[in-house]
Amino acid sequence: MNKKLLRKDIIKKRDSLSLEHKNTLDDSIFKLLLNSNFLDKFNNIFCYVSFGSEINTRPIMEYIIKKKKNLYVPYIDKEENIMKLSLIKDLDNDLVSGYYNILEPKKHLRNFVNNDIIDLVITPGVAFTRDKYRMGYGGGFYDKFFASLNSSPLKIALAYNFQIVNELPLEKFDIPVDIIITEDIIIK
Repeated sequence: MNKKLLRKDIIKKRDSLSLEHKNTLDDSIFKLLLNSNFLDKFNNIFCYVSFGSEINTRPIMEYIIKKKKNLYVPYIDKEENIMKLSLIKDLDNDLVSGYYNILEPKKHLRNFVNNDIIDLVITPGVAFTRDKYRMGYGGGFYDKFFASLNSSPLKIALAYNFQIVNELPLEKFDIPVDIIITEDIIIK
């Protein structure tokens, strides 16, 4: 199985969703996540900022801020070629277009964060297996991030049903997530 071809195929399927259908699926995923109570159980939550045809994380981030939880979002440190986190409090004023035009924290908000304070990670991905391995975009940023942690936050991936595949080519540094939430199911 070729990772590049699978990645291209899944992203093409995601891109082909009509806006109305995508919004319906995203809403279902958000409701399953809310009903699971994971967002209420944890205080230091790291959530990816969605871009393109990814599942929209804005309602999730708004919920975290509204509940007075600590919301951390990623940015790419280009010098070190690693993903780092930053605490944000205002989705409209704290983010700016960054790496690959993905919204990330403004430079003045990029203070050192000890990654080990994170208790919940909402992670993106292109494809997932039922045993919860993920395939990202090929940069390895999330696998490097997971490997750098001394703690073990709960890792939840959001995906559409068609992003769940039978198998992925795995590498020794691949780290599975703990839970996958789709529009229909929670895979634990």
